[in-house]
Amino acid sequence: MQEEAVKFQNQSISDLAEVKPWSITIQARIFRTISDLLLVGFSVRHAVQFCEVLYKQQLADLRWINTQLHAGYTVSQTFEPFVDDQIGLQLQLAEEHGQLTQSLGQVSRLLQTAHQRHQKIKRLLQYPLILVVILAVIITGMKLVILPQIELLADTGRAHSTNWWWSIVIVPLILLSICAYQAIKQQPILKRVEQTARIPIIGPIVQAYYGYYFLATLTIMFEGGLGFQEILLTLRKAKTTTLLYQLGGKLETALAAGQPLPEVLAQFYFLPNELQMLFQSGKSQSNLVKELTALTELYYQRLTNRLETMMTWIQPLSFVLIGGVIIGAYASLFLPMYHTIGGL
Repeated sequence: MQEEAVKFQNQSISDLAEVKPWSITIQARIFRTISDLLLVGFSVRHAVQFCEVLYKQQLADLRWINTQLHAGYTVSQTFEPFVDDQIGLQLQLAEEHGQLTQSLGQVSRLLQTAHQRHQKIKRLLQYPLILVVILAVIITGMKLVILPQIELLADTGRAHSTNWWWSIVIVPLILLSICAYQAIKQQPILKRVEQTARIPIIGPIVQAYYGYYFLATLTIMFEGGLGFQEILLTLRKAKTTTLLYQLGGKLETALAAGQPLPEVLAQFYFLPNELQMLFQSGKSQSNLVKELTALTELYYQRLTNRLETMMTWIQPLSFVLIGGVIIGAYASLFLPMYHTIGGL
């Protein structure tokens, strides 16, 4: 029966002319709107119908979602084609444990933070990119126009020797960066998050982002009355490609081997250190939920603060990089030119 339901859902998805995941901005806005409408008493279907009026570009997608909801599918199933696996899993867990409204608000806030980060990075990089384009045009013009004219005037009888010293350094660095990126990208998501969380500069942001994501999901399930063992069983029902599924498997294996929970949590670099103290304290479920909620808010503030700190470093670092390129380009351009002028 379940296989038939999945088959029918896949056929229904194929009815859409073109299924594309929504952008971060659209996801954040739609989830925020639905969350706000649920808070004032709307049903999910009515909230989605209201979104059809507000988001005309996603009208076909929202109508399809409403049709699926009317057919009896869950919120997480209907939104699945338009969001990534991590968001879909959080919606599924929240729906199962009666925390859908809260989860939609958290998802919206997380997506909105990511969108704001992208927009700020774009704005900060506009001026450095303009400088790079101007610099490239100037150097190319001098290489192709001015330097050949000086060589003709010098008439030294030897062709201009191009300096390739910069390529010996830059090209290997570029290739190494591409290979490292591809190697990390091919890893399972748990290992990928662990690796990127240790990288300088971006590592603390990755750690704060996934720490907030894990805390928000954990809070939802504890509020639903689940114990830690039940949470692990729930996580193992998720898609195998999701972070929480892979993390749940590692935690379950370690706990089954007799390792204490705080020590198991300490093995994962991106997990909040405060969790170890919380689970060591032996607090009641209600007090644990309160402290997890407060810790989730703390990590959200930590995430936004680290993003702001990173933004302040983007332009200075980009100018330092551009300065190095300028020095190297001028050295490779003018040193041969001085030798050519010396032959006049």
